[in-house]
Amino acid sequence: MAAAQPLLKRLSMKTVLACIAATLLLASCNGGRESHAEQSTPKKTIVTATSPAPPPPTVDVREQLKTISPAIPLYAGATYRDDLTRRDSVMVRSQYGPNAEVYTMASDDSFPQVYHYYVTYLAQFRAWQPQAPLPPEQQNGRSLEVPLNPAMQDPFIPGDTIPANGKQVTLQVSESEAEPHTVIRYIVTPAPVQTASK
Repeated sequence: MAAAQPLLKRLSMKTVLACIAATLLLASCNGGRESHAEQSTPKKTIVTATSPAPPPPTVDVREQLKTISPAIPLYAGATYRDDLTRRDSVMVRSQYGPNAEVYTMASDDSFPQVYHYYVTYLAQFRAWQPQAPLPPEQQNGRSLEVPLNPAMQDPFIPGDTIPANGKQVTLQVSESEAEPHTVIRYIVTPAPVQTASK
């Protein structure tokens, strides 16, 4: 038994050294996952017959409306939406004429909040018939439509007004059941809009 012990120690030492060597070899081999070679793939050039359409020009609604009058109110929480403007322009041109323009903005703020802003802003003009500061509750499809040119005349505090005979601006604020929560339209026409109900 004494002679077998050194043999076992030598075998176990050789086994331990072999295991360590195998571990070191396997640790340095990572299955090709790491390399010092450049990892980037060459970029492919795709040739197409048509080039993609350029992005639509950005419209600064504030500047567009300021050319009519700097007094036109703009809700601060709203952003211009080109997709909604393109959709609305078809309806607006059929209803208000081919020269009508529309600028559609959207807000994630609630309809009562946006409604309150416009109603309180317009309350500073004597020509505007005041409305309740909050919209009626439990009404589907709530909206507000105000022809701004006649409404924004004779302010209580002297300031800017909209020229009564220039380009006509109609404000439409409507509640949406989907996103965005509130849609705001500024409809600009070259002349006053004639309605059949008058």
